[in-house]
Amino acid sequence: MTTKSAKTTKTVDDSTVGTGATDGEAAGSATKAATGGTGTKPAKTPRAAPKPRQKAAVPDGAANAERTPRTNTKQAKLIAMLQAKDGATVEEIAAAFGWQAHTVRGSLYGALKKKLGLDVTSEKIEGRGRTYRIGS
Repeated sequence: MTTKSAKTTKTVDDSTVGTGATDGEAAGSATKAATGGTGTKPAKTPRAAPKPRQKAAVPDGAANAERTPRTNTKQAKLIAMLQAKDGATVEEIAAAFGWQAHTVRGSLYGALKKKLGLDVTSEKIEGRGRTYRIGS
């Protein structure tokens, strides 16, 4: 029995009946099947595991040396504003840094009070509003 397709006529005992594949395409399919798939590239060799990062060796005595705080950072400027005699209000800090009020309050209590352990106090002053201060 023979069948007709758009490209060729094949016999029933041929494995490509009804696929419309030509003899060249059938041979290509057999080659792909023999090599393991759809013409994918062979797998690359595995990479070596990355080396773990290590800190540079510190000379004796240098590890115990006291750290020097960085100057000219936003946090240092904020602390300087709060250590002033009159302290600073949320509005003054927001204007100085270009922050919004919730950012100022978050930095006061999150960074300064919780993380650095500074004693941030506030008091309400007539005509000025709530003033925040570090120290007494």
